[in-house]
Amino acid sequence: MAKEVYMPVLGMNQDTGTLLRWLKREGDAVQKGDPLMEVATDKTDVEIEAPASGVLRAVSAAEGEEVPVGKVIAWIAAPDEAIPGAKPATPAPAAPANPTLPLPQGGREPGSSSTAAANISPVAARMVAEHGLDAQQIKPATGSRIQKEDVLAYLAGQTAPAGRILASPKARRLAQEAGLDLAALPGSGPDGAVLAADVATAAAAPVASAIPAPTPAAAAAPAAPPVTTQTAATQTAVPMSRMWKIMAERLTQSWTSIPHFFLAREVDATAFKAWHSRAQSRSQSRSQSHSQTKLTYTDLLVKLVSVALRAHPRVNAAWVDGQIIANTDIHVGLAVAVEDGLLVPVIRHSDRLGLGELAAARADLVSRAQAGKLAAPDLQGGTFTISNLGMFGIDQFSAIINPPQAAILAVGRIADRIVALDGAPAVRPMLTLNLSADHRVLDGARAARFLDHLAALIEDPLAALE
Repeated sequence: MAKEVYMPVLGMNQDTGTLLRWLKREGDAVQKGDPLMEVATDKTDVEIEAPASGVLRAVSAAEGEEVPVGKVIAWIAAPDEAIPGAKPATPAPAAPANPTLPLPQGGREPGSSSTAAANISPVAARMVAEHGLDAQQIKPATGSRIQKEDVLAYLAGQTAPAGRILASPKARRLAQEAGLDLAALPGSGPDGAVLAADVATAAAAPVASAIPAPTPAAAAAPAAPPVTTQTAATQTAVPMSRMWKIMAERLTQSWTSIPHFFLAREVDATAFKAWHSRAQSRSQSRSQSHSQTKLTYTDLLVKLVSVALRAHPRVNAAWVDGQIIANTDIHVGLAVAVEDGLLVPVIRHSDRLGLGELAAARADLVSRAQAGKLAAPDLQGGTFTISNLGMFGIDQFSAIINPPQAAILAVGRIADRIVALDGAPAVRPMLTLNLSADHRVLDGARAARFLDHLAALIEDPLAALE
């Protein structure tokens, strides 16, 4: 029986998904579970598996197209099987196994496909697809392989073909929605490219013209001095990956819609460091090989945070659709910086894992995040987030909440400081914790009790085992 291939729902409040590329051609035989297509989510790019075995037919979505979730974009059926309501479609090109990208031939509009391919890195390939570029026109600075830096250099220096208006994809979409003529808009981007901000300014212009003319008294007021601005020649729009744009949108939404408040606590990490040394020594002694995952301070923090969350379930809750939703499971997310932005892979049921299991889970998630190999489930379901910048020498910082979670813990480095001990100065390794909390879910007292409990566990880690 013919099986529909839908644009999947991969995130909360998702209305559409972007089909990055087909991994099979129309007419190819596929087995259930084979990688079928790559779809962009609000967090990362995800490979979608074939839902059935058969032949890929009636492909109706092109690479780069934004498609409503739940829409049928292809079918998997027998070669001669009838497909209800299916329309013939141009076969979609499949991505080769090596990191090359199907590219448009010279003279074609970006987005059209050809059988030509260039030697290109995965990151550069995504940028080429996102910006609708012809990779054959991009010259590698070194070697024969196109890298991210080569695409950035090309974007910074490209000019519009004759008769074509140079504009960002977002600017084109906004102009179309507002009914504006791109050719009539002044551009502030490289070589006069029209940017989204230019379209927004032009769209607001009719509103400004509707303001009543100034009264005679107002007209008599001295004119404001001219504001000096940089010219387009001194400004360059920095190309952003899709992941970076989404990250910026999500963090802006979090910062502007969530009533953040912040608590800070300095903690004596003497016992914490000793615990780490003992745990690492025991882990190495048990290992019969040199491949044992090294325990980090982050692994120990995940363990102690999980214990504290179990004792303070309100901190593990979420704000969803105007309600406080309790999470019975504890899934701690770790903020991981990658080349194109920030990801938060999730260690599931972190309160049930031993230190070795936590270390293995953390190492696996971080390595796959940096390699761009995370799957959608790796990024979903987090109930609390830890962001650790101690390895960069940062003493303390405040983090932005990862919605719909109620809180995020920002962790700095462990550094020796002079503190008062029994009325006398002493040198102790100190750790600063900063908790960002959502005031819709937590009040100051609840958040303070959680942070106090966590500080006590760090100063006496054995209490976590009681």
